[in-house]
Amino acid sequence: MIFFGILATVLAIVPTILADAPDGPESVFNDAGYIDVGDSKNLFYWMFESRNDPSTDPVLLWMSGGPGCSSQLALFGENGPYIVEDDLSLTLNPQSWNNNATVIWVDQPVGTGFSYGGVPCHNEDCVGKDMKNFIDGFFAKYSTYKDLDFHIFGESYAGHYVPSVSRAVVRGNEGLKSGDEGYVNFQGFAIGNGLTNPEEQYKWYVPFTEEHGLVSDGVLRLMKGVQKVCEPLIDACNMDTGGDSTKEIEAWAACLNSYILCNIGETTPVTSTGVNPYDVRIPCGKEQLCYDFSNIDNYLAQDDVRKALGIPERERWTECNKVVDIVMVYGGDWMKTFDSHVAEVLESGVRGLIYAGEYDFICNWMGNNAWTSILEWEGGDSFAKAKNTTWVTEKGEEAGSYRSAAGLTFLKVKNAGHMVPRDQPFNSMDMVRKHLKGDYFVDEELRE
Repeated sequence: MIFFGILATVLAIVPTILADAPDGPESVFNDAGYIDVGDSKNLFYWMFESRNDPSTDPVLLWMSGGPGCSSQLALFGENGPYIVEDDLSLTLNPQSWNNNATVIWVDQPVGTGFSYGGVPCHNEDCVGKDMKNFIDGFFAKYSTYKDLDFHIFGESYAGHYVPSVSRAVVRGNEGLKSGDEGYVNFQGFAIGNGLTNPEEQYKWYVPFTEEHGLVSDGVLRLMKGVQKVCEPLIDACNMDTGGDSTKEIEAWAACLNSYILCNIGETTPVTSTGVNPYDVRIPCGKEQLCYDFSNIDNYLAQDDVRKALGIPERERWTECNKVVDIVMVYGGDWMKTFDSHVAEVLESGVRGLIYAGEYDFICNWMGNNAWTSILEWEGGDSFAKAKNTTWVTEKGEEAGSYRSAAGLTFLKVKNAGHMVPRDQPFNSMDMVRKHLKGDYFVDEELRE
């Protein structure tokens, strides 16, 4: 979830804290703790083995966005094995993504959630480096999963994270083969309602706003005027500096100015109406993120839970860490585009899924559809020719539409907002199964 803020490894076996769940504790191995990724940084994770066959099912890594929002929000509020009830008891989620995969929910960058130590990341090179170290550390600790298919998923600001981490894994695999130390059996990535290419995506706030009638005609004209200034600023943020220090300063200034101006002019007019920017069908409400996650807050604040998870006494969990957000924004990261990272990963043979709930404003489907359509890569022509196809679930029900070719799929999710797993739990599980299998979202005319 994107939010706008400023305008020693510990091993803990955790079944004891799940014993009060109405259906009994999760009947799979689960574990939580920290991976030391270097520079005194310790990234917290909670993993659950596949409910199906953990010896052969793939491993899926999940990163929430923000920047600075904890993946434990997703574990309990979107796609994890448990839902926290009002009395802080746990109810099993039948559509958890660990139905067919071993899933790792990781708090990153450092400072997010329960993660701590070191200097916070201010750009995606840092995120990629730290997360590659995390992945290597995880498989060193849990070697039984090392040779299984590996997938990287993320949501919202993870539209930055997923391409960066994926590229770091692809480059880390260069010169290695299966079985070598450091080799990751990387098969796929997925970005849900992500911010990946701001240069293109910020152009689509006005059309989305207009289509849904979110503001008055006068405000819409203002947004259109701001858009004309935004485009060159975001372009300057992404200029090729060639290592020139003066140009690097100019680019940083453009990154910061575009963040301020474009968000004030393109997103604030909509959010100030009281509509939920993550689902324009409903009002935002009084919570910072427009949703009430207080049950999760209270659950993770319990002393017995923290002890079972191996959390240091001084560390406190928050939904989203504003310091992480501030550091990334002032580092110039927000308006950087990562479509070239996506292209490099796709060209390495790793398949990709870009999915978007149709009622999300903040990382809307129009912008995501647009940047995937103009993505320059060796499969670009095939993807451009791919027809739009109805997505039908295992139940035989229409769940959206997709275009797919050459290893890339764009999926528009029906009746969903920013958090697709929360809004459409069964359909999102169907989506994950199809993507993990690797041959469902394929244009039949281009299959050969």
